[in-house]
Amino acid sequence: MDTRNHKKPVGYEEILPEDRQEEPGLGSWIKRNTALLARLFMVAVFTFGASTTAANFSYGLEGEPTKLTVEQLSAGQLPPGTALGDYVEVTGSPSFGPNTDKVGTPDSRIGVSARYSAAYFYFGIEETDGLLIQTAQTPPDVTQTGEQVYRGKLETVGTVIFHDTTQDGLKSAGLPHEENTPVITTGDTPEYYRQIFPAYSAIIGLWIVSIAWLLWKRNKPFLGS
Repeated sequence: MDTRNHKKPVGYEEILPEDRQEEPGLGSWIKRNTALLARLFMVAVFTFGASTTAANFSYGLEGEPTKLTVEQLSAGQLPPGTALGDYVEVTGSPSFGPNTDKVGTPDSRIGVSARYSAAYFYFGIEETDGLLIQTAQTPPDVTQTGEQVYRGKLETVGTVIFHDTTQDGLKSAGLPHEENTPVITTGDTPEYYRQIFPAYSAIIGLWIVSIAWLLWKRNKPFLGS
């Protein structure tokens, strides 16, 4: 015979399984905040895109380039206020080797750095050994040997794209490969970036929308929110 008292004590409320408190821990916290974490992830992705886009957007707004002189380059100096990433201009004659058919060799004096189906070519100018010119995708026109104006973003051998393969390409062509050697990347001009401003504006717009969505919805579930 069951002699236990089955009457509920006064003030006692039965706790059903679904009413029990979840155990503390990272796993249960993630389950409770899945929507919030998903929105935070989207904000982080668009923040990264917006941060890189902002620099290019700013560069696209630059006006006339800063003119660099051969004397300054030979002395390793830049005009006051000039920094890496600025839009610059230099005048000089390309310094090609005797055999330009063999690109990437000392005979051509044209270095090449290629990766992921993208190729960048480097050569110097006759007026100074302290500067390299970079062209993208297509080799320089070796028939144009007279004085020319080169415009583009100011970089160095240490900051250009494909650092390791660039070093190898410059060494193979017998070109300067010191990290601080200045490079003018002629494919990077404000005019080029202004053409793709609509894409940059879309990225920045999505970043703003993602932040607004996070502040508005926070941890509300996606369905029925």
